[in-house]
Amino acid sequence: MAPRRWSFLIPVLLFTAAMAVLLWLAFYAIRIAPEPLHGFMLAWFAMITIVLHLWQEHAMVADPKGFVRRFMAGLMLKMLLSLTVLVVLLLRAPTETVMPSGITFALLYLAFLAFSTVRLSALSRQLPKA
Repeated sequence: MAPRRWSFLIPVLLFTAAMAVLLWLAFYAIRIAPEPLHGFMLAWFAMITIVLHLWQEHAMVADPKGFVRRFMAGLMLKMLLSLTVLVVLLLRAPTETVMPSGITFALLYLAFLAFSTVRLSALSRQLPKA
């Protein structure tokens, strides 16, 4: 069963919304005010996940070996681009927000990484075996 071109969009957006709620609840619990920077982090991970899933799922049916290469390349791209974004954000952030922002970024990175890995692994298992 071939995934449709934009079939990943709703799950990614729902996951992003869930992460926004969890982030807000966590900040509320530890009495830290959410900042626009945290919204940017959520938007960054949603955008990079959407772009990578569009690129990766497109090759899933047509070229399964190419999908594996794209999956591994996507992991590397996400890590390198996210590290670059993190460094820029933390260099520009006020000193008192560096630690909470860095931890937030790392947790969002891990959450979106787990989401992508689980989703793509589940989709690849559904493919007909050659």
